[in-house]
Amino acid sequence: MARDMTTVRWLTGLVSPGGWLLLATWGLLQVEPVRVAAVPYARFFCFGALGAAALLSWYYNRGQVLLVAVAAGLAVWGLEQLAAAGEVPKVAAVVLLPLNFALFAWLEERGVVTPSGILKFGLIPAQVLVVVMLGELKGGRLEAFLRWGEQPGGWTWMPLLGQFSFAGAALVLLTLSFLRRTKVEEGLLWALGAVFVALNQTGNSEALLFYSGTAGLILLFAVLEHSYEVAYRDELTGLPGRRALNELLPQLGGRYAIAMGDVDHFKNFNDTYGHDAGDQVLRMVAGKLSRVAGGGRAFRYGGEEFTVVFPGRSAEQAQPFVESLRAAIASSAFVLRAPDRPEEKPEQTPEPKSKKAVTITISLGMAERSKRHSTPELVLDAADDALYRAKEAGRNCVMRA
Repeated sequence: MARDMTTVRWLTGLVSPGGWLLLATWGLLQVEPVRVAAVPYARFFCFGALGAAALLSWYYNRGQVLLVAVAAGLAVWGLEQLAAAGEVPKVAAVVLLPLNFALFAWLEERGVVTPSGILKFGLIPAQVLVVVMLGELKGGRLEAFLRWGEQPGGWTWMPLLGQFSFAGAALVLLTLSFLRRTKVEEGLLWALGAVFVALNQTGNSEALLFYSGTAGLILLFAVLEHSYEVAYRDELTGLPGRRALNELLPQLGGRYAIAMGDVDHFKNFNDTYGHDAGDQVLRMVAGKLSRVAGGGRAFRYGGEEFTVVFPGRSAEQAQPFVESLRAAIASSAFVLRAPDRPEEKPEQTPEPKSKKAVTITISLGMAERSKRHSTPELVLDAADDALYRAKEAGRNCVMRA
């Protein structure tokens, strides 16, 4: 059930902001006065948005988004130049563009100014050269192959090869979005959709530019959101980190409670089973904390310490939810992953081996805002003191300040 809820939250987040930006562009183009007023700025919007996405990607060292933004900008600009060269280079550009989305998303991110980044960037002028050379070819098997499945007057001018290229790239990006759960892949997916809509605006150059500019905006937001996640979200556990907690604390109102938690005997566990097993424990504990009820918000404070903030609740009101967390962690048998366990499930099930299960517990201290603890920092210190009392009381318990 918890995994299902996580998937639902991911699907909800997948729509924003890319889906809303694409929908907003469509809605604005349906309003004639708005469309007419915006037409003179369509070209500036299109290449300005794609250029801004490329520059921001360069600044944040996101080679994937930079390369896609450049490829999309060249494709949109080249469509006008290729119109006089015939259908072959135009179709070739349409087929190659989504393959760039899929390829650059699939390849490991190694930065921009690196040998890998420069090599990837070299793929773009190579493709431009191929498309230009195809402009010299007319007729023959190659043109028949590229234009296979054309249906004049159909729902799209694209031949089947172009449709398959977009569909395949969308499937790759959707899979990567589900596996990696980062805003980069999600942004690339929606930008691909915006480009597909743009390229289908036959005879409407303004709509082509507006939808392509929307793709640039989506890529721009993807870089910003990914950078936010890197800065504010703990990479190991997936929880918001200490920086996010420090920004939340001043925003709390006059009533709130804070719980500080610490994994019991974590240093001994690390020394006995290794740091990889310790990381597994932290991820397991973080998974439980992320599902805290009562309006609580969990953060990784540092090391094996975690913080849960309950806005609008007293310590007494929040304690049952904290107790439930403690009990859920203590009752979850933690099975150690064998060092030689394969990453992928083998075709034949090996002989069962004895698995070592250990019990993981967490101690917690709680405090609330009061006359004595009038600032978030004082409440946090009081919760930390209560945590140490929980340790001294035998661990695996909750103490209130």
